[in-house]
Amino acid sequence: MTDPTITLLKDLVAIDSVNPSLVPGGAGESAIAERIAAELRASGLSDVQISPAAPGRPNVFGVIESGRSGPSLMLCGHSDTVGVEGMAAPFDPVVRDGKLFGRGAQDMKGGVAAILGAARRLAASPAGLSGRVIVAIVADEEYASLGADAAVEAWKADAAIVAEPTDLAIGIGHKGFEWVEVETQGIAAHGSRPDDGVDAIVMMGRVLGGLDALERSFIAGRAHPLLGRPSLHASLIRGGREQLVPWSHAIHDANPQFRQTFGFERGRRRFVDEPCVLLHLFFELTRAPAGITDKCPN
Repeated sequence: MTDPTITLLKDLVAIDSVNPSLVPGGAGESAIAERIAAELRASGLSDVQISPAAPGRPNVFGVIESGRSGPSLMLCGHSDTVGVEGMAAPFDPVVRDGKLFGRGAQDMKGGVAAILGAARRLAASPAGLSGRVIVAIVADEEYASLGADAAVEAWKADAAIVAEPTDLAIGIGHKGFEWVEVETQGIAAHGSRPDDGVDAIVMMGRVLGGLDALERSFIAGRAHPLLGRPSLHASLIRGGREQLVPWSHAIHDANPQFRQTFGFERGRRRFVDEPCVLLHLFFELTRAPAGITDKCPN
């Protein structure tokens, strides 16, 4: 007998929901939101809504009301994915060796399908349920979390489960992160007159060397007992115009995940502490660390 949750997962993977903020021209979440809302309605949930977090970026919500007093639990996932460059058939789900492959199968359409499958069963057999269950499938998790920001403004719950892939371990903390654009500034000049110019790309190399040293210090340093060590990721770099002209600007995008208390401020200081390099930092997106402590109620 075919598992309806696996069938649903195949349907979700087959829908292109690449985040357009992450990949220009990406399909976004509109089509997959319609499929998710249809599943919630077919499962008997009430108050099913497709709600825009931003133009063309919909969240989907549905509610299971037990009719009995009790706490509210939110089951949350995201519907967007990263890009598909280098994938031959990203939206053609394939089952092999007991695993389903396709863009977003793990992060996190598998989790979304599990949420919707659980909601289907709870709505069909709510006898042991008290309070209510809110299903929230949000947009834009892979970029700026517009969907989650909108969801917490519109909905309240006593607790939440986010079905991200964690190797079946319960994750109770988040490192936090910061996206930073680093620009080194030089002076353009002809290659035959090197004394007239300052090479911004060479200076960016010094910055990258400093980041490498910082990353090695993180590897050798303390690790958080739950979250591990801080880390740095150099994602994009661009600069230059002609082979014979030392370029006046070089731009590098970094994703430093060092917002743990013991690492963040030290990392930020060393990130900018590079003598003889004129640079500008643009902090594009910041997420503070978060966690559940042992003082929280069970």
